[in-house]
Amino acid sequence: MREEATLLPERSRAATVPGIVWIAAAVLACLAVFILNGRPLFYFDTGGYVAQGRVALTQLGWAEPPAVPSAGGAGGAGDMAGAGTVDGSRSAVYALVAGVLSRLGFLEGLIALHIAAVLLTVWIAARAVLRGTGAALPPVVAVPVIAACLGALPFYTAYLMPDTLAAVMILALSVLAAYGRTLRPWETVLLIAIAGFAVVSHLSHLAIAALMVPVALVVSPVLSLRRWWLPPLLVLLVVGVGYGERQALRVAARAVAGSEVVIKPYITARLIQDGPGWAWLERHCPDPAIATCALHEALTKSDDPMRFTASHIVFQTSPELGSFRRLPPEDQNRVARAQMDFFKAVLTEAPLATTLAFVRNMLIQTTMFSVDMTLPSASIVEGAKAVPGSAFGLEAGRLTADTGYLAWLTPLQALVYGVSLLAVAMLVVRPGRLSPAMRALALAVIAGILANALVCGGISQPATRYGARVIWLLPLIATLLAMAAARGAGRVAEGAGRA
Repeated sequence: MREEATLLPERSRAATVPGIVWIAAAVLACLAVFILNGRPLFYFDTGGYVAQGRVALTQLGWAEPPAVPSAGGAGGAGDMAGAGTVDGSRSAVYALVAGVLSRLGFLEGLIALHIAAVLLTVWIAARAVLRGTGAALPPVVAVPVIAACLGALPFYTAYLMPDTLAAVMILALSVLAAYGRTLRPWETVLLIAIAGFAVVSHLSHLAIAALMVPVALVVSPVLSLRRWWLPPLLVLLVVGVGYGERQALRVAARAVAGSEVVIKPYITARLIQDGPGWAWLERHCPDPAIATCALHEALTKSDDPMRFTASHIVFQTSPELGSFRRLPPEDQNRVARAQMDFFKAVLTEAPLATTLAFVRNMLIQTTMFSVDMTLPSASIVEGAKAVPGSAFGLEAGRLTADTGYLAWLTPLQALVYGVSLLAVAMLVVRPGRLSPAMRALALAVIAGILANALVCGGISQPATRYGARVIWLLPLIATLLAMAAARGAGRVAEGAGRA
């Protein structure tokens, strides 16, 4: 007996070695694009996050060295001008993290943050799915992550933007929806913490999380009426974290700077490009009582049809394409503050046209998943030269010098996503392979991907960046569920349920 006791630690250590190797392989797969490129990937807004975070640190008492870039970001996707306002379009939390890492001279720490969030969330998902099977967790965590790296994941972990956290949040909320009743308390707390950080890392994440609440409300009682309210409540708690952060930002802006938080008029621009918003303005303007009529007047000063593109409306400053940012600061803020009233007015007068426009944009967004927007263009690289705190430098790397490989990479990744979606569908509909909770997890993840498409395509603008940031969940969830099915996890779960 004593001999067996002395052997156990050695067995445990021996079992740990392959586990470390598996996790190291997953980390290496996530770092593949960063290694191949020789430096991180970044976007116009990367500099904006850094500048906003560094300014916040200065206000908190951490003295700022000279030469801080403009808070407008590394390329002109600037903030709204005007005294007494704070642009709330970017996440203050993610900006603060970026600011700290920039001050420490290692902005690439964001890559480590992205990878850690992915691995931790997949680890808890694997624990929930394989509970009771005795399966070794490291390979069940690592293999799905490596499968996801055949898609867009390594491009997004290397991307100094909060986009990776959108998929992390969807996966975390899906696990809460499907397994919220059976998670260990510490697993629930950790998942809520991860999802909570993710939801405050980008404005769009709060809207996606809100759309996941009805998903949980449908999934939970179908699985079981016992404590059916708990999973939706957990998802709602994450939404509450996001809502609380927005309110805290408003309070802090008033207290510290005497300013009001204003968000760029993304919804207004989207409605104008889609048609119902412009038709409404044509019927009601000019009218000094309607704030958005100032934007209508600005749009009539050019005849370039591209001026109606949502991104041009919000960001462009040229006479041909610019409108919103060519307005006086006071009018910019009035238009921005009025965007929800404008949305309600347009929806009330043209409910069918507005709804169809959102649905059309969502469907378009689901077909857009190339990683091209993670690769900085020449203008983005030029704008990033002033951004401080990167150990490797925000410059063009090996993968961004010549992007011709996208011609074969994008179809190859599309094949990976198509096969993954087909595999998920077959696993879900095939009797006996998966437990009801596993099926619910798969469907919740797909619902989250569609919610991302609705929010980003419908409210902002369909773009490959928005689709690719979450589509890697398909190979990940397909591989995780296939491994669970191979290990008989579904039968174990059903047996435990009958017992």
